[in-house]
Amino acid sequence: MKAEIKKREEVASETLLVVFDLLGKNVEFKPGQFFFVELIDPPYKDEKGGRHFSFVNSPREKGVITMATRLRDSAFKRSLAEMPLGSEVVIVDGGGDFTLPDEGEKPLVLVAGGIGIAPFISMTRYVIEAGLDYHISLLYSNRDRQSAAFLEELEDRAKNNEHLELILTMTDDPAWEGETRKIDREFISDYVEDPGSNTFFVAGPPAMNKAVLSELVKFGIGKEDVKVSDFAGY
Repeated sequence: MKAEIKKREEVASETLLVVFDLLGKNVEFKPGQFFFVELIDPPYKDEKGGRHFSFVNSPREKGVITMATRLRDSAFKRSLAEMPLGSEVVIVDGGGDFTLPDEGEKPLVLVAGGIGIAPFISMTRYVIEAGLDYHISLLYSNRDRQSAAFLEELEDRAKNNEHLELILTMTDDPAWEGETRKIDREFISDYVEDPGSNTFFVAGPPAMNKAVLSELVKFGIGKEDVKVSDFAGY
């Protein structure tokens, strides 16, 4: 379907949020899923064409789609950052099974690295807006506070919702006084009570996903309780 670039905003260092106006239409999706964007007449082109991105907005927010991406020197991202507001794009419904389990089955542990936070923003917004009965622990790793997208929103939501616990680690920030470790088995043990009784979602750079999955296997957590996003559209 046709859509237009409605808004752009820098939500962290070198991180761009883009809102697409669906021009009176709606897209049905589940929190955690992704969609495809193709730019029309972009100023820069490459052989890959369009890109996939996670939905950032909640499904309850109608008429728009929101995405977030790290700014890189690719033709697509340069074009997306420079095209005028109102420019037309093509949105293709996405999919994916990186979605919330049934309400109340087990506590959820969301492990995010960098812009891998995107699907978790959609999830947490939806859960809180809909008043659903999930208990969520969000382990969020970044290099530094400046590169942590949606940080103020998450801190505010965690402060005001007893069902959302936010654990931050900044691995390369001399001014940060909190956690600085990478998310490994010891880190998870320190912040997640009885890991085997939780369902884990992991989204971040591929190397981080692989490392965290390896640590979860050591806890004896079965495949049915681990979802890893293999979506590399960051």
